[in-house]
Amino acid sequence: MRLPIAAALVCAIPSLALAGSDARCQGAPRARAARFSEQAMKGASPLDRYAAYVRACALDEVVALTQELVRFKTVSSEVPAGKNPEVAAMGRFLQKWAKAHGMAYRSVGGGEVFELAWGEGPPGLGLVFHGDVVPAPAHEWKRPPFEPYVQEGRLYGRGVEDDKGPLASALVALDFARQLGLKPQGKVLVIVGNGEESDWAGMTKYAQTEPKATHVISVDSGYPVVAAQSGFVAWTLEAPVGAPVKGAAATLRAVDVKGGEFLTQVPGTATLRLVSVAGRTPEQAEAAVRDAIAEERMARPSLQADVKRDGDAVVLTAHGKAVHASIADEGHNALWALSAVAARLPLEDDGIAAMLRVLATRFADDHFGKKLELAYQDDGLMGPLIVAPTVLRVADGKVSLGVNMRRPRGQDAATFNAALDKAAASVARDTGGRVKEGGQRYVGDAHVADTSGPLVTTLLDIYKRHRNAPDAKPTSVRGGTYARLFPKAVDFGPGFPGEEYSGHAPDESISLESLDAGTRMLAEAIHALALTPGAGAARSE
Repeated sequence: MRLPIAAALVCAIPSLALAGSDARCQGAPRARAARFSEQAMKGASPLDRYAAYVRACALDEVVALTQELVRFKTVSSEVPAGKNPEVAAMGRFLQKWAKAHGMAYRSVGGGEVFELAWGEGPPGLGLVFHGDVVPAPAHEWKRPPFEPYVQEGRLYGRGVEDDKGPLASALVALDFARQLGLKPQGKVLVIVGNGEESDWAGMTKYAQTEPKATHVISVDSGYPVVAAQSGFVAWTLEAPVGAPVKGAAATLRAVDVKGGEFLTQVPGTATLRLVSVAGRTPEQAEAAVRDAIAEERMARPSLQADVKRDGDAVVLTAHGKAVHASIADEGHNALWALSAVAARLPLEDDGIAAMLRVLATRFADDHFGKKLELAYQDDGLMGPLIVAPTVLRVADGKVSLGVNMRRPRGQDAATFNAALDKAAASVARDTGGRVKEGGQRYVGDAHVADTSGPLVTTLLDIYKRHRNAPDAKPTSVRGGTYARLFPKAVDFGPGFPGEEYSGHAPDESISLESLDAGTRMLAEAIHALALTPGAGAARSE
């Protein structure tokens, strides 16, 4: 449940100060920065002057830069980053921006990673983001997803929260420090990977081969400080569609099924296309599906499903709530509803029907893998395993089900792989050998940072003061970010506790208040970890 904004931001932002409402923010950057100079703010510390400048003037620039970045349709899962013209165009934009704002720029790995750098010497602070975004099917959005806009205090568009808004916050915060004449103690890197939503190969190679910054902060998750991440698991089940087995009671044949858009999103809709058999008419088929929906609604009152005719076929559509797969238990998986209704239909037996039975018996109504006998949990920081079937497709004579899991520490990879082997054997046994594991299995390990080290303690102190949250503690997320590629790296934002995450959902948005608060806290983190004279002592571990 989203907390009321006023409750969520007590003491953090007494009043939202847009640049247009503060006279000090008018004019060219040099004149504007002079109003926050040592001469203009006599007796104020460099941090106080920097914080005042960011608080008064940064938000409008962050919003404008975010909108520029969102207009690039950088969907890496559709076209790989190294071959994606939109990614290349965004790189050219960032190169031009860097030159205009006193920063160096380079493209690494043929566009897999962009790096902007400020300062000289060994890297002391690395700020990590991703420039690619998940697909944004236009039919799911109220307005075009790559035409960002502000409405009722929120910025909308694909990537505003995940992860282009945070990237804009970092760039503006660094530029404001430069305008004030502050100097980094070592090099500050802004590292932008362009395959986070698809293939991590480019950033993985970068993290393995490039010089390591002393401190690395990713801004791609949440607050207060995300010090642990669940391991990412990709698992696929598949079956040949095959010739249907005509049972005596079967009056419907499944000819196609579809649910989900990509592996990391719980499906918001799922469809099953059916035709009549055994001499039944399309009208009788439609009536049978309507009866099945009514029966299932008795057991599942929240069921949202409908049926319509499409020529001689009948299309069953189940509706849910699309959310990021890492928070699957906060959404409603449309595949669950589809399989539950399908279980009540007199279907001929084929691969599609078999996969729907697997969904109904081994996945439906179970976020934690209990029905697959995979469940376990970390009783400390990380909580339980999450299991989400997310992509159901028919192609090339096969029906496949993509499953995304997020696994905590507490079970090594060998043990978990053995459990997956056993689950696959159970599914095969359930279906007479028809449904088997397919594709390439991937089992990642959990990432845990040093919760008592200077990076975590510095960021946690900033959060506590800005949010008036003295009891805040490091947290864990089920999502995986680029932080896991860098030793001891953490995530610091952009999502606040109590706010619904919309990064992979239709109509993605972020409140201007949250964007402003995140920019201010990131600016203080930059000051503490990279700009303060003698910061090298604070960086030693």
